[in-house]
Amino acid sequence: MTSPVIFNKKETAFRQKVSIFTFTIKKLFSPATFHTMAGAFYETAGSEDKALYHYTQAVLMAPDNAHLHFKIGHLQYKHGLIKQAADSFRRAALFGLDPAPVHWAGNVTEAIEVAEVAEVTEEEDVVIPEDNRTSDNLQEAMSCCQQMLKTDPKNIEALMNLGLCYISNQDYNSALSLFAKAVQLKPGNPAVFINMGLCHNNLGQYQDALNCYTRAEKLGLINVELLNNKGFSLVELGHIDKALVCYSLALELNPDDLTLASNKGTCLFKLGRHMEAMECFDQALQTHPTDTTLLNNKGLCLDAVGRYSDALEIYEQALELEPDNSLVLINKGSSLSKLKSYEESLDCFNQVIENEPNNREVWSYKALVFEKLGQSQEAVNCYNKALGLQ
Repeated sequence: MTSPVIFNKKETAFRQKVSIFTFTIKKLFSPATFHTMAGAFYETAGSEDKALYHYTQAVLMAPDNAHLHFKIGHLQYKHGLIKQAADSFRRAALFGLDPAPVHWAGNVTEAIEVAEVAEVTEEEDVVIPEDNRTSDNLQEAMSCCQQMLKTDPKNIEALMNLGLCYISNQDYNSALSLFAKAVQLKPGNPAVFINMGLCHNNLGQYQDALNCYTRAEKLGLINVELLNNKGFSLVELGHIDKALVCYSLALELNPDDLTLASNKGTCLFKLGRHMEAMECFDQALQTHPTDTTLLNNKGLCLDAVGRYSDALEIYEQALELEPDNSLVLINKGSSLSKLKSYEESLDCFNQVIENEPNNREVWSYKALVFEKLGQSQEAVNCYNKALGLQ
């Protein structure tokens, strides 16, 4: 005889609500609407697997419903189903979902271009100049937005654009105060939270930034810029695996983005997945073959798996482009040291010291080489030099 399944009072009450809810909406609505509402119910209740099931059933009956594709994509993204999520977001765009493109999120010059200021008074129109890319024009843009706010203190667009002008001037606290007013006026606007996240990131307030990006997602916005900025916050907070999910989805949506490929590769490297990281750097190098940062990162991947000679070839490519690149020279010197080419290694470090005598890292590397050579006093001198530069 099987034992009865026992539920506590809270579970029993929840199940009763589910039964009543299901019975009611099945009677009142079409099957597509039923599954949509059931998905929303389960999502609110925290049962995301069931929510995904119901949204998927609903979209089978309403395949051109862009909102459903977006909801499915969002849940897939949260569960790490990157390629599926990207496909869902593409379908959402295909069927006409306005993804609330945040043209001002992190792009001040474009924001100013979009800010075509309407009537400030009945007699006079104030229009931001077409060329807004100099500091003078930025100041003029700020003045226009301020005039708008004097006439209409609740003008969201003016608050947003003025806030981004402050960001351009690196006055992040003033920008935050403006965005906070915008939130009070229109709490459902995800763009406000994107901009607030940008400010918090620049102030080093990474958890606050992450909270803003998460809020924007919940309000229905997923785009490449949000994912990239959220990934940055997660990396700074030490959540490398979660950042990797963000960068992976962003790359699915925009495969040719150099920054995204580099960021994803960096996350994979930090997770010890060196060959996967190198694939990302190789992908980016196909379109940016002369980017020394990408070449340097590829060299680090090869070095990490013990392919020191291959790493040296990559470092040489980078140094042909930038002969005095200190990072590449240090990494080249490190690989040479692992191949026991100590004199050549010291030559690399000395070249860095010649250009950057206060580079603490290179003195530490030089000390390690002297240790391997058995030259203890020289090693101590280098370590003392490095300690003195702290």
